[in-house]
Amino acid sequence: MRLAGKLVLAGVIGSIGAGCGSDSTGANGLPNIVGTWHASSAVVTSVANPATSSNLIALGASLQVVFNANLTYTSTVTIPGQAADVSNGTYVETATTLSLHDAVNPTDIVTFSMAVNGAALVLTGGSPFTFDFGAGDVPARFDLTLVH
Repeated sequence: MRLAGKLVLAGVIGSIGAGCGSDSTGANGLPNIVGTWHASSAVVTSVANPATSSNLIALGASLQVVFNANLTYTSTVTIPGQAADVSNGTYVETATTLSLHDAVNPTDIVTFSMAVNGAALVLTGGSPFTFDFGAGDVPARFDLTLVH
């Protein structure tokens, strides 16, 4: 799976008409995640060898995710020296989970545990996910901290 296709998550992310939402609970009782979020941390960790991990933000990448009120998202991942990787799709939110459904491949779904802590959206355990740590794609988990 491509990194951007998972976020977002990487989301995970150009701003297309969505303003920042508050960190309060929305009208339906779910956390209000609508708005533009920027990753302050994006850590990919090998499932087979948890000692192997990379914080993509610390390595110079940037990630932005826009969650729209109509349950769609756009994510943009920018890695130095490469063109921005933009993906989009739909999302399903519960009180404690967030699932991202890629528009290009609708069966490509990544689910995270989710918590809203003040102005931070914390997404952990993103799976299923694969990442190339240098020797080919391996199963990995994806943890993100996003801020308004």
